[in-house]
Amino acid sequence: MTERRGGSRAVWSEVDLDAVRANVAALCRHVAPSEVLAVVKANGYGHGAAPVARAALDAGAAWLGVARVEEGVQLRGHGIDAPILLLSEPPVSAAEAVVTHSITPVAYTEPGIDALAKAVAAYGGRHPLSVHLKVDTGMHRVGCDPDQALALVERIASSAELTLAGVCTHLAVADDPTDPYTAGQLARFAEVLDALRVRGIDPGIVHAANSAAAIACPDARLDLVRVGIAVYGVQPSASFAPVVPLRPALSLHARVMMVRELAAGERLSYGLRYELPRASRIATVSAGYADGVPRNLGLVGGEVVVGGRRRPVAGVVTMDQLMVDVADVEVDVGDEVVLIGSQGDAEVTATDWAERLGTIAYEIVTGIGARVPRTYT
Repeated sequence: MTERRGGSRAVWSEVDLDAVRANVAALCRHVAPSEVLAVVKANGYGHGAAPVARAALDAGAAWLGVARVEEGVQLRGHGIDAPILLLSEPPVSAAEAVVTHSITPVAYTEPGIDALAKAVAAYGGRHPLSVHLKVDTGMHRVGCDPDQALALVERIASSAELTLAGVCTHLAVADDPTDPYTAGQLARFAEVLDALRVRGIDPGIVHAANSAAAIACPDARLDLVRVGIAVYGVQPSASFAPVVPLRPALSLHARVMMVRELAAGERLSYGLRYELPRASRIATVSAGYADGVPRNLGLVGGEVVVGGRRRPVAGVVTMDQLMVDVADVEVDVGDEVVLIGSQGDAEVTATDWAERLGTIAYEIVTGIGARVPRTYT
């Protein structure tokens, strides 16, 4: 007897590490000779940070990127010794962990730089800590103002405990190649780099591109690109699909818990906001918003795949279950439902859900709950 997919699990996710490798290899070819940093923050965008990190490194990534110090510490705990860039300046209290776990931080404030220097003096070895200066050229999230960059670089240079190893910025609208704002950001960034070089300062590794810019903006590739969502096979914009073919790495699955016949006019789930236009069959499925299925998915026309066909989610998604209008699809208790992914010729993607909900696929995949086990293939 063949073991059924997912075993006895009510809900599970499958992560195709070969897809991750294929995506990273394609991105490496596309941006060469620039190097690739694979962003594995937020538990690898919901895919699992350590397995994705290893797959990305196998496929040619030179760096890994994280958002929190503890994410870098966890990678080190899994025996990963590749360069790790911390994409935001660490809190003063976390400077020790940055030093002791050989994480490369970005910095952009005087207190942050001073805290790193003190941590190296107290806990470091014989070598200075490499630091990347982050410059805000227009995203206005984190980073120093361009006119502060020189003073902060000089502060780094004046510390025996630190060395400037890179300078970076972040692009706000690279997913829209027609927007001139990206060119303006790159021009401001170039002015900062020129000012440093005029002073005889080597900026080290220079980087600006996220996934969108890495794919669609050659001028932004520089020495290194920081690719996040593209690693996982999700296009930053639908218009990019012909440029670099990517394979979605994640699928989300659950099982049918109950099937019942309901008459036309019956209303379903909390708030009774879904009314059956005709007599139909309703399947209750063992996944809910605690597992990462958005609560309003059924109210905006979201679908899943049952019996090899796309069928609508019926009504509000509850914490642990959702309902599907299966109509004339043959469905039994225990059958597999593909929430994200393909079954037969039918497919539903994270981007499909995101477009219905007025958000982005990043939010969908990172929202898959911690109680959903990941299976790696």
